[in-house]
Amino acid sequence: MRKRETIKKLAALVLVCVIGLLVSGCGDKEAAYEKALAAFAEGDYAKAATDFEKIGDFLQAETYAAYSQGLTYYNQGSYIEAEPYFAITRGFMYGEQRYNYCHAYVLEEAGDFAEAAQWYEGLGEFEDAPNRAAYCQARVAEEAEDYETALVKYDESGGYRDAEARLDTLNFQIFQRATEHMDAQEYQEAFLLFTLLGNRYDAASYARTAKNYMLEQDYARAEELMQDGDLQGAYDVFYAMAGFRDAADRAGELAKQLGIDTAQP
Repeated sequence: MRKRETIKKLAALVLVCVIGLLVSGCGDKEAAYEKALAAFAEGDYAKAATDFEKIGDFLQAETYAAYSQGLTYYNQGSYIEAEPYFAITRGFMYGEQRYNYCHAYVLEEAGDFAEAAQWYEGLGEFEDAPNRAAYCQARVAEEAEDYETALVKYDESGGYRDAEARLDTLNFQIFQRATEHMDAQEYQEAFLLFTLLGNRYDAASYARTAKNYMLEQDYARAEELMQDGDLQGAYDVFYAMAGFRDAADRAGELAKQLGIDTAQP
Protein backbone atom coordinates (compact mmCIF):
# COMPACT_ATOMS: atom_id res chain seq x y z
CA MET A 1 0.00 0.00 0.00
CA ARG A 2 2.76 2.40 0.98
CA LYS A 3 4.70 1.48 -2.17
CA ARG A 4 1.76 2.50 -4.38
CA GLU A 5 1.38 5.81 -2.55
CA THR A 6 5.08 6.48 -2.96
CA ILE A 7 4.87 5.80 -6.70
CA LYS A 8 1.87 8.13 -7.03
CA LYS A 9 3.71 10.89 -5.16
CA LEU A 10 6.77 10.48 -7.39
CA ALA A 11 4.61 10.57 -10.51
CA ALA A 12 2.88 13.71 -9.29
CA LEU A 13 6.24 15.32 -8.51
CA VAL A 14 7.59 14.45 -11.98
CA LEU A 15 4.45 15.92 -13.59
CA VAL A 16 4.85 19.15 -11.62
CA CYS A 17 8.50 19.38 -12.70
CA VAL A 18 7.64 18.78 -16.35
CA ILE A 19 4.91 21.43 -16.29
CA GLY A 20 7.32 23.79 -14.57
CA LEU A 21 9.93 23.22 -17.24
CA LEU A 22 7.39 23.76 -20.02
CA VAL A 23 6.07 26.94 -18.47
CA SER A 24 9.61 28.17 -17.93
CA GLY A 25 10.52 27.35 -21.55
CA CYS A 26 7.47 29.15 -22.91
CA GLY A 27 8.30 32.14 -20.78
CA ASP A 28 11.83 32.21 -22.17
CA LYS A 29 10.55 31.94 -25.74
CA GLU A 30 7.99 34.67 -25.20
CA ALA A 31 10.68 37.00 -23.91
CA ALA A 32 12.97 36.14 -26.84
CA TYR A 33 10.07 36.57 -29.24
CA GLU A 34 9.31 40.05 -27.87
CA LYS A 35 12.97 40.96 -28.13
CA ALA A 36 13.07 39.79 -31.76
CA LEU A 37 9.90 41.72 -32.53
CA ALA A 38 11.48 44.85 -31.08
CA ALA A 39 14.51 44.45 -33.36
CA PHE A 40 12.18 43.97 -36.33
CA ALA A 41 10.16 47.07 -35.41
CA GLU A 42 13.36 49.12 -35.18
CA GLY A 43 14.37 48.01 -38.69
CA ASP A 44 17.33 45.92 -37.55
CA TYR A 45 16.29 43.05 -39.79
CA ALA A 46 19.59 41.17 -39.67
CA LYS A 47 19.39 40.95 -35.88
CA ALA A 48 15.68 40.14 -36.03
CA ALA A 49 16.36 37.30 -38.45
CA THR A 50 19.02 35.84 -36.16
CA ASP A 51 16.84 36.22 -33.05
CA PHE A 52 13.80 34.66 -34.67
CA GLU A 53 15.85 31.74 -36.01
CA LYS A 54 17.05 30.95 -32.50
CA ILE A 55 13.46 30.69 -31.24
CA GLY A 56 12.53 28.02 -33.75
CA ASP A 57 8.97 26.76 -34.08
CA PHE A 58 7.12 29.22 -31.88
CA LEU A 59 4.20 31.37 -33.02
CA GLN A 60 5.34 33.08 -36.28
CA ALA A 61 9.04 33.06 -35.46
CA GLU A 62 10.04 31.01 -38.52
CA THR A 63 8.02 33.24 -40.84
CA TYR A 64 9.47 36.38 -39.26
CA ALA A 65 12.97 34.93 -39.56
CA ALA A 66 12.61 34.27 -43.30
CA TYR A 67 10.91 37.61 -43.95
CA SER A 68 13.55 39.49 -41.94
CA GLN A 69 16.37 37.79 -43.83
CA GLY A 70 14.64 38.67 -47.07
CA LEU A 71 14.39 42.31 -45.99
CA THR A 72 18.06 42.32 -45.05
CA TYR A 73 19.06 41.36 -48.58
CA TYR A 74 16.32 43.51 -50.10
CA ASN A 75 17.54 46.68 -48.40
CA GLN A 76 21.05 45.91 -49.64
CA GLY A 77 19.76 45.74 -53.20
CA SER A 78 20.57 42.02 -53.31
CA TYR A 79 17.25 41.05 -54.88
CA ILE A 80 18.44 37.74 -56.28
CA GLU A 81 19.42 36.59 -52.79
CA ALA A 82 16.20 38.01 -51.30
CA GLU A 83 13.82 36.28 -53.71
CA PRO A 84 13.83 32.79 -52.10
CA TYR A 85 12.96 34.23 -48.67
CA PHE A 86 9.98 36.16 -50.01
CA ALA A 87 8.95 33.12 -52.03
CA ILE A 88 8.14 31.35 -48.74
CA THR A 89 6.56 34.42 -47.11
CA ARG A 90 4.37 35.65 -49.97
CA GLY A 91 1.30 35.73 -47.75
CA PHE A 92 3.04 37.66 -44.96
CA MET A 93 3.02 41.46 -44.79
CA TYR A 94 4.37 42.76 -48.15
CA GLY A 95 5.83 39.39 -49.07
CA GLU A 96 3.83 39.10 -52.29
CA GLN A 97 4.88 42.50 -53.62
CA ARG A 98 8.50 42.03 -52.59
CA TYR A 99 8.65 38.59 -54.15
CA ASN A 100 7.25 39.92 -57.43
CA TYR A 101 9.69 42.83 -57.33
CA CYS A 102 12.65 40.52 -56.74
CA HIS A 103 11.48 38.06 -59.38
CA ALA A 104 11.16 40.88 -61.91
CA TYR A 105 14.74 41.86 -61.12
CA VAL A 106 15.91 38.27 -61.61
CA LEU A 107 14.28 38.25 -65.05
CA GLU A 108 15.83 41.62 -65.83
CA GLU A 109 19.29 40.39 -64.89
CA ALA A 110 18.75 37.38 -67.14
CA GLY A 111 18.03 39.73 -70.06
CA ASP A 112 14.36 38.77 -70.28
CA PHE A 113 13.24 42.40 -70.40
CA ALA A 114 9.79 41.77 -71.87
CA GLU A 115 8.82 39.38 -69.07
CA ALA A 116 10.46 41.57 -66.42
CA ALA A 117 8.48 44.58 -67.63
CA GLN A 118 5.23 42.65 -67.16
CA TRP A 119 6.13 41.70 -63.59
CA TYR A 120 7.12 45.28 -62.75
CA GLU A 121 3.93 46.62 -64.32
CA GLY A 122 1.89 44.20 -62.22
CA LEU A 123 3.21 45.95 -59.11
CA GLY A 124 1.52 49.23 -60.00
CA GLU A 125 3.03 52.13 -58.06
CA PHE A 126 4.95 49.91 -55.62
CA GLU A 127 8.28 51.60 -54.89
CA ASP A 128 10.09 52.39 -58.19
CA ALA A 129 8.44 49.58 -60.17
CA PRO A 130 7.08 52.02 -62.84
CA ASN A 131 10.61 53.29 -63.57
CA ARG A 132 11.96 49.77 -63.81
CA ALA A 133 9.09 48.70 -66.07
CA ALA A 134 9.78 51.65 -68.38
CA TYR A 135 13.49 50.78 -68.54
CA CYS A 136 12.76 47.17 -69.48
CA GLN A 137 10.26 48.29 -72.11
CA ALA A 138 12.88 50.66 -73.52
CA ARG A 139 15.37 47.79 -73.81
CA VAL A 140 12.79 45.73 -75.71
CA ALA A 141 11.95 48.65 -78.01
CA GLU A 142 15.62 49.44 -78.64
CA GLU A 143 16.29 45.84 -79.64
CA ALA A 144 13.34 46.00 -82.06
CA GLU A 145 14.61 49.35 -83.42
CA ASP A 146 11.40 50.99 -82.29
CA TYR A 147 13.31 54.19 -81.60
CA GLU A 148 10.37 56.40 -80.71
CA THR A 149 9.14 54.05 -77.99
CA ALA A 150 12.67 53.49 -76.71
CA LEU A 151 13.29 57.23 -76.37
CA VAL A 152 10.04 57.76 -74.48
CA LYS A 153 10.53 54.81 -72.15
CA TYR A 154 14.14 55.65 -71.28
CA ASP A 155 12.94 59.12 -70.39
CA GLU A 156 10.16 57.64 -68.21
CA SER A 157 12.63 55.38 -66.40
CA GLY A 158 13.79 58.27 -64.26
CA GLY A 159 17.48 57.53 -64.73
CA TYR A 160 17.17 53.93 -63.57
CA ARG A 161 20.38 51.95 -64.02
CA ASP A 162 22.20 53.09 -67.18
CA ALA A 163 19.15 54.71 -68.80
CA GLU A 164 20.83 58.09 -69.32
CA ALA A 165 23.91 56.59 -70.96
CA ARG A 166 21.75 54.35 -73.13
CA LEU A 167 19.62 57.33 -74.09
CA ASP A 168 22.69 59.25 -75.26
CA THR A 169 23.94 56.24 -77.21
CA LEU A 170 20.51 55.67 -78.73
CA ASN A 171 20.26 59.29 -79.89
CA PHE A 172 23.60 58.94 -81.66
CA GLN A 173 22.51 55.66 -83.24
CA ILE A 174 19.35 57.32 -84.50
CA PHE A 175 21.39 60.16 -85.99
CA GLN A 176 23.68 57.68 -87.74
CA ARG A 177 20.72 55.69 -89.07
CA ALA A 178 19.07 58.89 -90.29
CA THR A 179 22.20 59.96 -92.19
CA GLU A 180 22.38 56.49 -93.73
CA HIS A 181 18.84 56.95 -95.02
CA MET A 182 19.85 60.35 -96.40
CA ASP A 183 22.77 58.81 -98.27
CA ALA A 184 20.42 56.16 -99.66
CA GLN A 185 17.99 58.92 -100.74
CA GLU A 186 15.37 57.50 -98.37
CA TYR A 187 14.33 60.94 -97.31
CA GLN A 188 11.05 60.15 -95.61
CA GLU A 189 12.71 57.66 -93.28
CA ALA A 190 15.52 60.14 -92.63
CA PHE A 191 13.04 62.93 -91.92
CA LEU A 192 11.16 60.86 -89.34
CA LEU A 193 14.34 59.89 -87.51
CA PHE A 194 15.78 63.41 -87.50
CA THR A 195 12.47 64.62 -86.08
CA LEU A 196 12.80 62.21 -83.15
CA LEU A 197 16.09 63.81 -82.15
CA GLY A 198 14.64 67.24 -81.46
CA ASN A 199 17.48 69.74 -81.06
CA ARG A 200 20.25 67.17 -80.71
CA TYR A 201 23.00 67.10 -83.35
CA ASP A 202 21.36 70.04 -85.17
CA ALA A 203 18.72 67.49 -86.17
CA ALA A 204 16.06 70.13 -86.89
CA SER A 205 18.17 71.53 -89.72
CA TYR A 206 18.78 68.05 -91.11
CA ALA A 207 15.06 67.31 -90.86
CA ARG A 208 14.23 70.39 -92.97
CA THR A 209 16.76 69.32 -95.58
CA ALA A 210 15.34 65.80 -95.66
CA LYS A 211 11.82 67.21 -95.98
CA ASN A 212 12.80 69.34 -98.97
CA TYR A 213 14.46 66.40 -100.70
CA MET A 214 11.39 64.30 -99.94
CA LEU A 215 9.13 66.92 -101.54
CA GLU A 216 11.40 67.09 -104.57
CA GLN A 217 11.04 63.33 -104.92
CA ASP A 218 7.26 63.59 -104.65
CA TYR A 219 7.18 66.40 -107.23
CA ALA A 220 9.21 64.31 -109.67
CA ARG A 221 6.95 61.31 -109.01
CA ALA A 222 3.86 63.41 -109.75
CA GLU A 223 5.36 64.47 -113.08
CA GLU A 224 6.14 60.85 -113.94
CA LEU A 225 2.53 59.92 -113.18
CA MET A 226 1.39 62.65 -115.58
CA GLN A 227 3.68 61.34 -118.28
CA ASP A 228 2.27 57.85 -117.72
CA GLY A 229 -1.25 59.21 -118.10
CA ASP A 230 -2.23 58.76 -114.46
CA LEU A 231 -3.71 62.23 -114.01
CA GLN A 232 -5.65 61.27 -110.89
CA GLY A 233 -2.51 59.94 -109.24
CA ALA A 234 -0.56 63.03 -110.20
CA TYR A 235 -3.34 65.25 -108.87
CA ASP A 236 -3.34 63.44 -105.51
CA VAL A 237 0.42 63.89 -105.12
CA PHE A 238 0.45 67.57 -106.16
CA TYR A 239 -2.55 68.29 -103.94
CA ALA A 240 -0.92 66.65 -100.91
CA MET A 241 2.21 68.80 -101.29
CA ALA A 242 0.48 72.13 -101.80
CA GLY A 243 2.78 74.92 -100.64
CA PHE A 244 5.85 73.43 -102.26
CA ARG A 245 6.94 75.18 -105.44
CA ASP A 246 3.94 75.41 -107.82
CA ALA A 247 2.32 72.16 -106.62
CA ALA A 248 -0.96 73.91 -105.79
CA ASP A 249 -1.20 75.38 -109.31
CA ARG A 250 -0.36 72.03 -110.90
CA ALA A 251 -3.05 70.39 -108.81
CA GLY A 252 -5.53 73.07 -109.91
CA GLU A 253 -4.75 72.46 -113.61
CA LEU A 254 -5.23 68.73 -113.19
CA ALA A 255 -8.47 69.29 -111.30
CA LYS A 256 -9.90 71.13 -114.31
CA GLN A 257 -8.89 68.30 -116.65
CA LEU A 258 -10.39 65.71 -114.30
CA GLY A 259 -13.55 67.71 -113.67
CA ILE A 260 -12.87 67.96 -109.95
CA ASP A 261 -14.84 70.73 -108.27
CA THR A 262 -12.19 72.34 -106.06
CA ALA A 263 -14.73 74.84 -104.73
CA GLN A 264 -16.24 72.14 -102.53
CA PRO A 265 -15.14 72.24 -98.90
